[in-house]
Amino acid sequence: MAKVQHRLERSLRMYRRHAALVPGGSQTTSKRPTMYAFGQYPIFASHGRDGHVWDVDGAEYVDFVMALGPITLGYCYPAVDEAIRAQLARGIIYGLLAEVELEAAEAVVAAVPCAEQVRFLKGGAEVTSAAARIARAYTGREKVVNCGYRGWHDQWSVTRNDGGIPRALAPYTLTFGYNNLASLEQVLDEHPGEIAAVFLDPFSSERPAPGFLEGVRELAHAHGALLVFDEIVTGFRLALGGAQEHFGVVPDLACFAKGIANGMPLGAVCGRREVMQVAEKLIVSVTYGGEALSLAAAVAAIHEYQTKDVFPHNWRLGQRLMDGMNGAAQDAKVPFRCYGLAPMSAMAFDAGTPELTASMWTYFLQEAAHGGVLFRRGGLNFVTYTHTDADVDLAVSVAQEAFRHLRHRLDDGSLLVAAAAKPPGSTGIRGF
Repeated sequence: MAKVQHRLERSLRMYRRHAALVPGGSQTTSKRPTMYAFGQYPIFASHGRDGHVWDVDGAEYVDFVMALGPITLGYCYPAVDEAIRAQLARGIIYGLLAEVELEAAEAVVAAVPCAEQVRFLKGGAEVTSAAARIARAYTGREKVVNCGYRGWHDQWSVTRNDGGIPRALAPYTLTFGYNNLASLEQVLDEHPGEIAAVFLDPFSSERPAPGFLEGVRELAHAHGALLVFDEIVTGFRLALGGAQEHFGVVPDLACFAKGIANGMPLGAVCGRREVMQVAEKLIVSVTYGGEALSLAAAVAAIHEYQTKDVFPHNWRLGQRLMDGMNGAAQDAKVPFRCYGLAPMSAMAFDAGTPELTASMWTYFLQEAAHGGVLFRRGGLNFVTYTHTDADVDLAVSVAQEAFRHLRHRLDDGSLLVAAAAKPPGSTGIRGF
């Protein structure tokens, strides 16, 4: 793939119109163009295929953002698209149950270790909130303890209340630290008999310390609380059964979205029968829970996960990407690291100050995009089944060049000069 000729004129024209109509300029906070390298990074996608995406100005990129994680097999993956088309010919949604609801439920229960029953919803915030409702109803308790991000609903956002959330909800969502069993034990001891469930991502970017996940489960159960894994990112990415299969720790409930349907909007809360059964009497209900196109996509995607070497491929390729990125940074003596687990590795710059770190990110994202590779600021690198060795080779080559140039700018101080010249309030640096 040749170096991208950056002609972002159409993207920028479209964005000016879009930002006037959509608060923040994006439907999803993490997709806001100002979160990347504004003016030097593509904004609007035209189409995607396999592990590549094309922008509206006609440039092609190897993509490791992959829609923030839902794409596990690849864009326009044939088996999934064929399943969607076949279901579309029969109908999208009915007043009756769809046959594919049964097929999808059977597929999830067969794949996920904790799953004996399942309810389908749409987004991640929905399924984590549904899991909290189910846990409260099952235990008769009102408080939950949480570690990490669970979506935008008031239940979760109250801990960082950025506006519009009743402060009266704050006592009902408590927090603890990842890899810090003492912090969890303290919260549980301070609220005896009040905690319905302990929520956490079994893995996000930091590996669980030996015994941590087992310790969380033991503490939760010792205090009469349920253990709930948020597998929205790890599900159908680390293994067929998600992080609970990979780490060998089975929760009472688990939440899935993103990779469950290779990009179609679908979420699921699943778990032990005796716990899930209480949902029968709860209003955990959405019209589109039985939307058949997404369910058909899930059945097809899970079949691919079961019958193809998806997970070995993604682990192997992801490890090559991690090793190559780290080698490139070490060679250039740039304070960057790629870490975590191979199918969803994290990246970090550590320049000593937030301002310089932000400038390094902007420069790196800009130069990578100019080389035809898309990464995400502070985000995960999502490797898919249709990424290739050539894609990883290009990414590593682009990173090598970007890091070399970044090292020069750090040495001569020009990165700091450019950062200081940013327009007030901007998060992108144009014209490096």
